Amino acid sequence: MPARTTKLTCSFLQLLVLGKTNHLLDYQEIAPDHTIKLDRVGADIQIVRRHGSSFRRLTLIGSDGSQRHFIVQTSLTPNARSDERTLQLFHVRMVEDNLMYSTFLEVYENHCARNDREADLPITYFKEKLNQAILGQISSEAVVDHRLQAYNDITKNLITDGIFSQYMYKTLPSGNHIWAFKKQFAVQLALSSFMSFMLQIGGRSPNKILFTKNTGKIFQIDFHPAYDANGMIEFGEPVPFRLTRNMQAFFSHFGMEGLVVSSMCAAAQAIVSPKQTQLLWYQLAMFFRDELLSWSWRRPGMPLAPTAGGGSMNPADFKHKVITNVENVIGRINGIAPECLSEEEENVMEQPQSVQRGVTQLVEAALLPRNLCMMDPTWHPWF
Repeated sequence: MPARTTKLTCSFLQLLVLGKTNHLLDYQEIAPDHTIKLDRVGADIQIVRRHGSSFRRLTLIGSDGSQRHFIVQTSLTPNARSDERTLQLFHVRMVEDNLMYSTFLEVYENHCARNDREADLPITYFKEKLNQAILGQISSEAVVDHRLQAYNDITKNLITDGIFSQYMYKTLPSGNHIWAFKKQFAVQLALSSFMSFMLQIGGRSPNKILFTKNTGKIFQIDFHPAYDANGMIEFGEPVPFRLTRNMQAFFSHFGMEGLVVSSMCAAAQAIVSPKQTQLLWYQLAMFFRDELLSWSWRRPGMPLAPTAGGGSMNPADFKHKVITNVENVIGRINGIAPECLSEEEENVMEQPQSVQRGVTQLVEAALLPRNLCMMDPTWHPWF
């Protein structure tokens, strides 16, 4: 597109970008020679598609010639985090955008375009197979069997489990790059899955999962919990997080056991110690306080202006909701964290138990076809 000149008046703005260093620096002790200052804004403004919408992408050029790309969001959803609510006063924010970002859905659409296939064919097929269930012609018990049969037909005839693997093998230049990407991507996915389970965050459709094709880092879109009418986290999906066939095939059995499961166990174990649990408790309490305040104001019939104590709720009731959500989150973490058993406890057990069994059960539930077939077809459970 033709170049555009935009005059920005920001007398108070100075952007600092941390440079690459050979040693760690405290955030309060950043030396001048380790920083990159904003030199100018690029003249070309590109239009990109992200988060299901179109945005303008700015290029910020540093004093060393490096470029950082940001997309400009002209509106924020009601579910924005508390630290972003102040920015709503200006009705705009900038989010860093890497040119190597790609969504999981774009991988699938790229495969369909290369093979001249209709991307929505599996969804159409799935819905056609369930017409009888929609019309009420079969019992509710038989609906699950029909969904499972349709899911199996799609995985057998329409969608293979090697689409993502082929895409990455063609994108990355060498085996070393494949190994580095696979390791980083597995760890990032494990931590995202752990957070999804911990906070009961659903709706992880392929278009909401971004990853960088050169590093394997993952960025989740609309990554926040939902709440029921009582202010409790609401989660109704049969799978604990997104871990589908193409991801499993890309990691292989060794990657699943050695990277994904181990990383999730390490994350859970790292925060179950008494000291860390107490710290996490206060962090979660602040998080849910802000979330429930925002939730209470968004409910129908609630005043738009904030009131003390959390909307129209009684302060004691509001505190109880926060504490209950926090305790539920910590309880889920304790349920999957590896257990350290004494020798006496191990001798009492009839059969040795894996310390990773909690996470292993979650992974099995996420990959179980009977659970995946119950997901909405737009979630692409077969991919």
